[in-house]
Amino acid sequence: MKKRFITTLSLMCMVLGLHAESKYLTVEMKEGAKVSFLLADNPVITYQSGSLVVNKDAKTTYAFESVKNYHFTENNEGSSGGTTKVEANSSRPLQIVWIDKETIEVQNAHPNLTVSLVSISGSVLSQTKADADGKATISMPNTAGVYVLTVGNQSFKIIRK
Repeated sequence: MKKRFITTLSLMCMVLGLHAESKYLTVEMKEGAKVSFLLADNPVITYQSGSLVVNKDAKTTYAFESVKNYHFTENNEGSSGGTTKVEANSSRPLQIVWIDKETIEVQNAHPNLTVSLVSISGSVLSQTKADADGKATISMPNTAGVYVLTVGNQSFKIIRK
């Protein structure tokens, strides 16, 4: 009887544990900002030149410096914000998506937020503002290199091969 009770209790704990699995990878920055990635998107985490790099897919890469920690969570902690807002008013995470080989679209930004593309030498190549839907389109140069995409007070390293 005792073994049957313990076995039943163990099975119930395993079933409940399956429902409580982590759904997000949350990166917490030293200044307090948090960015979350959906685990269903299969993000790949690596370290390159002292930066935490998250590859969301073949076209989207995020490089983070001054990372406090990263962990797995059940909810989207990036939407709770920190000192830096990474969320739009729709509570969806900021996304940077390659539309085609020459165009990047920023999605879910705050309306009228400045989005700019800067070369590694510091030259501003393109600058625009997010529209009312939180979208901004930036044209990439045809030359291979490292670029910095700035969305508000956040910066992302873009590598064009």
